[in-house]
Amino acid sequence: MTVVGRTAPPPTEPGERLAGRARSAVYGTIIAMSVLAYLGDHEPGPWVTAVTVGGTGIVIFLAEAYAEVVGRAFTGVAAPSGREVRDALAQSCWAAVPGLAAGVVLLVTALLRVPLATRIDITLWTGVLALALCSALAGRGTRRRPAVRVAWTLASIVVGSAIVLLKAALH
Repeated sequence: MTVVGRTAPPPTEPGERLAGRARSAVYGTIIAMSVLAYLGDHEPGPWVTAVTVGGTGIVIFLAEAYAEVVGRAFTGVAAPSGREVRDALAQSCWAAVPGLAAGVVLLVTALLRVPLATRIDITLWTGVLALALCSALAGRGTRRRPAVRVAWTLASIVVGSAIVLLKAALH
């Protein structure tokens, strides 16, 4: 009997690893941007905002790593090995990068005394750029036609832009 799982086997080719890391970063970017859009003009302070967004990145990493390890445990014949757990952690850590990077951008712009609304907008548009770059990198690791990869990159830009526009409409 073959067990079919929802998690993929660990990536083996460099292109597969890059695509997996980029996918994690895209997910982390969307969540970090959503937290930023929620905070909007109601910032409790630059440090609290930076820690909130950065902490969200860490929580996303932990959740993704946990889901990957548990998914492997449920779909495998035996419990995940130490190597599989390390692979899952290495693959998932990229989900934290966008939140941590957004926290740094927020702190730097706060230290430069950039007004709150502008700080948030700069960070959100940086997120849109990150979505585009990560989507393009993820596409390079696939065997899809260039037109499909470009379409997915454009879709990421649309999602990111929608988050920014939603924030603008709500605040």
